[in-house]
Amino acid sequence: MQGRLVVFFILSFAIIAAYPFILEKMGVQVMAPPADSTPSTNRPAAPLTPADTQIDEQAGLERHSLPPLKLPAAVSEREYIVESDLYRVVLSNIGGTIKTWELKKVTDNEGKRIHLIPKGGQTAPLSLVHTDSKIKREAPVYQMASGTLRLNEERPEGAVEMAYIGPHGETVRKRLRFRHDQYAAHLTVYVQGNDAPYNLSLGSNFGILEWNYAFGGQVGAISRVNDEIINDYVSDIEQTEVREGQVTWVALQDKYFISALIPALASTPSEKGIKKIHLYKEGDRAVRADVSLPQGSSSFTLYAGPKEYDRLSAFKNYLEETIDFGWFLWDSWLPVRLIAKPLFYVLRFLHGLTNNYGWAIILLTVLIKIVFYPATRASMVSMKALAALQPKVAEIRERLAHNKEKMNAELMNLYKASSANPLGGCLPMLLQMPVFIALFNILYTTVDLRQAPFILWIYDLSSKDPYYVLPVIMGISMILQQWMTPSTMDPTQAKIMLVLPVVYTFFFISFPSGLVLYWLVNNILGIAQQYWINRQIAVSPQVA
Repeated sequence: MQGRLVVFFILSFAIIAAYPFILEKMGVQVMAPPADSTPSTNRPAAPLTPADTQIDEQAGLERHSLPPLKLPAAVSEREYIVESDLYRVVLSNIGGTIKTWELKKVTDNEGKRIHLIPKGGQTAPLSLVHTDSKIKREAPVYQMASGTLRLNEERPEGAVEMAYIGPHGETVRKRLRFRHDQYAAHLTVYVQGNDAPYNLSLGSNFGILEWNYAFGGQVGAISRVNDEIINDYVSDIEQTEVREGQVTWVALQDKYFISALIPALASTPSEKGIKKIHLYKEGDRAVRADVSLPQGSSSFTLYAGPKEYDRLSAFKNYLEETIDFGWFLWDSWLPVRLIAKPLFYVLRFLHGLTNNYGWAIILLTVLIKIVFYPATRASMVSMKALAALQPKVAEIRERLAHNKEKMNAELMNLYKASSANPLGGCLPMLLQMPVFIALFNILYTTVDLRQAPFILWIYDLSSKDPYYVLPVIMGISMILQQWMTPSTMDPTQAKIMLVLPVVYTFFFISFPSGLVLYWLVNNILGIAQQYWINRQIAVSPQVA
């Protein structure tokens, strides 16, 4: 599909770029145009921030206190379950880690719940990893209560503690505080007396479910260090990578899901904060992200869930930039993001009115058509004028075929006198392409459109039409639109251009059905506009 999309864009731009050349071959002199020519209100609660982890026993949270620390007598796994309407998290005393992070309201294509921690990972989330890779140690057994903590509106928050004392007196405490309405948990880690520095691991592939995306949506590790967002693909990591500086967050992500570790910002200059990230390549499709822990207490927010824009942007640390609005062909481009984000806001607003993203796309297409109507009308009028000039153009070409310079001069005067612009015909497509690319990113990379149904057989606007109905109708609409558009080409060139609807239909077969819906509605509105303008010109030729 990636190759097909690339060819589509190249073909589209080639048609636009070659337009003046085709006109020149027809004897048309290309001239410059004349000089006179809100977000959804249904927002989640403000996210938990690392600073809130300073609230301790006085917070009145339901939690299980630990007895005085002692060396474990035997190794036996105990589990503690934290459950809300959004998630089900299973903690293990073996290593003091997260064993399961299950999303209750998000399912895969088979209707099964999403599990953000893949099976078979080398390192579990929240593991403490010795920085000396030569030292191999068994996972420590933490003291932790077993049982289940159920959170809801009546019991909105709860905390779980795990603690470990090593054979040489080293002490580790971990405390997680959950809210029933957030995918974020507060994490406090206290380490003291370790014989060497430790890293706190985000885990292996935590939050990465799918590696096989053909394009759009970056998969792997991503971090913000020294106010710069850095993408680290597994293929780019030799074995290990180290990022040093002021760490805002580090995350593992795929197109729709993410796990992120957000350190608390240092409140005083004397506090060290988190200054180093370690990235490890654990296989062709396995990556791990760790942060270096100082001695004493460190506070974090752990987010693990879907990449919902409002939830990520509420952290106010650019975590929402992990949603790749700017993807274009092979990289993320700022101009595309600048168009995509406003479109996304408008689309969500329209969804709030219709409660259906399919109708929202249709309304958005109507709004775009209204905004671009002046340019579209000028283009159609120009094409009509050019078509009317073709007999005179043919006469000038035949009469002055031996004198190219004089022929071009006369053609230029002819176009100026008639106010016809040969480049006007490609203006609507030039204006549409950035919108098309931006809308493609919205449909393909935002979790909001994931599994969003429209009507009848369209059950997922982010995936292709399973029966190819929309692409076929779109191809027919392109043929009709082409037939209604005044032609400035000779019959042979016009026949060649008739192949384009077939080519475009082939490309659109695998595109997200929401994108095909946009292009289809755009064509239908274009046909209506062409019919209306043709009638105006027929009734009043002065309109041209």
